[in-house]
Amino acid sequence: MSKHAVLGLMRSASVQLGAYGIRVNCVSPGSVTTPLLRSTYKAAAVAEEEEDVVRLVESSLRLKVGKMMSVENIADGVVFLASDDSEFVTGHNLAVDGGFVSRIT
Repeated sequence: MSKHAVLGLMRSASVQLGAYGIRVNCVSPGSVTTPLLRSTYKAAAVAEEEEDVVRLVESSLRLKVGKMMSVENIADGVVFLASDDSEFVTGHNLAVDGGFVSRIT
């Protein structure tokens, strides 16, 4: 499913289900150096070593924190949206991407 389809479904569902007190949000994760990403970069001859992949991904992020984003960072966003701390958050796309989406090219 494309990202826009997920966003459209979330927005529509949040409007329809809000009347019943049901919150609907989504999370758009950024790149995490998983084995799949490493093998994709290696197959495309973009990067050979894991350090090269990390360097490429980090260079595309606006947020510089000195470490690579992990799956735990994305899970933290999901946990926030599922918690009572976000009780008035609905129809929101939480971008956990280190500022990649907001990057000006």
